[in-house]
Amino acid sequence: MDNMSSRERVWKAFNHQMPDRVPLDFGSKGSGLALRTYEELKCRFGVKTPTKVLDQRLGLAVIDEAILNRFQIDTRYVYMQSSKSWDPKANLLEDTFIDEWGATLKRPENGFYYDHVGFPIKEPTMEAIKKHKWLDPDDPTRYAGLREIAKDYYDRGYSVGSYMKGTFETVGILRGFEQSLMDIAIEPEFYHAISDKVSEILSRMVENFLAEVGDYLQFFCITCDLGTQIGLLISPDYFRTSIRPYEKRIYEAIRKKSKAKVAHHSCGAVFPLIPDLIEAGVDILNPIQTNARGMDTALLKKEFGKDICFWGGIDAQKILPLGTPTDVEREVKRVMADLSPGGGFLFAPSHDIQAFTPIDNVIAMYNAAV
Repeated sequence: MDNMSSRERVWKAFNHQMPDRVPLDFGSKGSGLALRTYEELKCRFGVKTPTKVLDQRLGLAVIDEAILNRFQIDTRYVYMQSSKSWDPKANLLEDTFIDEWGATLKRPENGFYYDHVGFPIKEPTMEAIKKHKWLDPDDPTRYAGLREIAKDYYDRGYSVGSYMKGTFETVGILRGFEQSLMDIAIEPEFYHAISDKVSEILSRMVENFLAEVGDYLQFFCITCDLGTQIGLLISPDYFRTSIRPYEKRIYEAIRKKSKAKVAHHSCGAVFPLIPDLIEAGVDILNPIQTNARGMDTALLKKEFGKDICFWGGIDAQKILPLGTPTDVEREVKRVMADLSPGGGFLFAPSHDIQAFTPIDNVIAMYNAAV
């Protein structure tokens, strides 16, 4: 097993087999690095290349190849692009812009992230769904040049992944998150209609995307947050009837067009829904928020380790920002001991590493993992 390529290493782990070492992930939209912290990391390693923004809403940086190689990162990412015709109507004075779904985002003064503050579908009616200006999933500018990017990563031996927001979260930005939750209970006909429309568009986007990069992609993560710090956002019954069918439609599109493993991103205390995710066809659970109730890594591995892989798990909520390098090293060893036996584990932080996280802790995390 010596001298595996990164792609071989990750694929072996995702097939519940032991690779030569635990594969490492860093720099995705779920394991990313805040722009402020990235600038500090660049200074530490003497990286001079200009910083690029990976995700404006989340304030994440594109991690330079020199740093990814320094940390022996096995993954690289390719993402769908915004349409060339999209006009964000950015207002620098108010620090706002409009996303492709028509939702307005604003960054608070001295803030790091953009919050959704304006929701385009205001009435729970079929007419409102019909009149909304939906984005075009067949716009070729979304996918132009992506094959070359993915192939380059693949040819260099990396494991190639991607991320996309799922139906549940997208409906939340169209209606407002609280309102969308209420719609499930009090406007079920409307909620199913809008979820059907959104999942149709997202599935079509997946198909077009994978027509370009499917030969090179190893895993595809759909984001669908279902948990809070202490419990579920929604009952298991509502999940099964109102969320799972529409996320599963996207999973099936992934499987139809590629051999990529299906990953589901959900923060929070989602332990009770893991059997449902497995049943829906999820291969990988991300990001394993260990501080959330019930998300004990040893128990997760014992209960579900034969049926699902785990990706993440290194506490970005308390230990990375507030601990010492020794605390970080100890946590890395603990999580790896719990989740890596028998394969099925991709090492990463439990979400994006935030501003003001000590650089020594970021370095300690990856040094301890190899």
